[in-house]
Amino acid sequence: MKVIPRKLAALCPLLLLLLLTPKAHANMAAPANPDVGTAITFEKNQELAVTSEVLDITVKGAKAEIVATYTMENTKDQQVVTPSMFLSPNVEAGNVTVLVDGQETPVVVESYTLGDVTQIDTQDWQYVVLDGEAADVGQGQTVDTILFALEFEPRQQYDVVVSYTYRLGGYPDYDYNVKRGTLEYYLRPAALWKDFSNLTINLHLDEDMPVLQDSNLEFEKVAPRTYQYVSDTLPEENLRIEVDQSWWQELFGFFQNPYLAVYAMYFVPVIVVVVACVGGVIWMVRWTARRNKRL
Repeated sequence: MKVIPRKLAALCPLLLLLLLTPKAHANMAAPANPDVGTAITFEKNQELAVTSEVLDITVKGAKAEIVATYTMENTKDQQVVTPSMFLSPNVEAGNVTVLVDGQETPVVVESYTLGDVTQIDTQDWQYVVLDGEAADVGQGQTVDTILFALEFEPRQQYDVVVSYTYRLGGYPDYDYNVKRGTLEYYLRPAALWKDFSNLTINLHLDEDMPVLQDSNLEFEKVAPRTYQYVSDTLPEENLRIEVDQSWWQELFGFFQNPYLAVYAMYFVPVIVVVVACVGGVIWMVRWTARRNKRL
């Protein structure tokens, strides 16, 4: 979320907290190095627990609106103040909102290149990212960090809501039969809170790509173009899904292929010649057979 000048005063304490605190907790997970150079190392949080997460994903054309609602609880008898970090690929700049206990909170959003060397090490949870200046937003291949502050009173529980727009991978903008969309959501960092339970994922598709083509999690279709995943524990993998057109959309889209006219220009004459040759051979065979009968 872009911070306007009147919010600078509110943002300063967050920046100071991020710079001075040697360890932070959140994705929500716990980055031990909050200044995010070329790597982020996460460590286990021993104070805050996630009692439930509801993830709403609504696909709209080439983008998806994502709303992640975490119900979080301070399990200790003392106040907890911590910077927090949320990670996601391909966040649309300027469309990030974080609500902490119902109140919008200042955020800092940074974008980094997501390339072949980008990886998540599940042993020490080190996210390796490239220099942010090289982020290729045009190709939609980035990993983005959303930083904000959390403050809990002893035993306090409230919701943390992270909302943002996600740029789908694949070919969601195409208007013919190769159209498809891909989405990835980092679930596993949430395992680094003190505890995690009760995950619900609601996936809402639009008319352009109404089919859940593939997913590493088992979704149940609960309504037209609506799918749901429910688990009382965190999956062992991050979420990956692929959405696609229906078979009749692909069939109709085939005739919208802009290359169809080019293909026709090259192949139709060949097909005509082949058909003419085959027809000529058949005619010759029949003509010869009729002639032989008359003889």
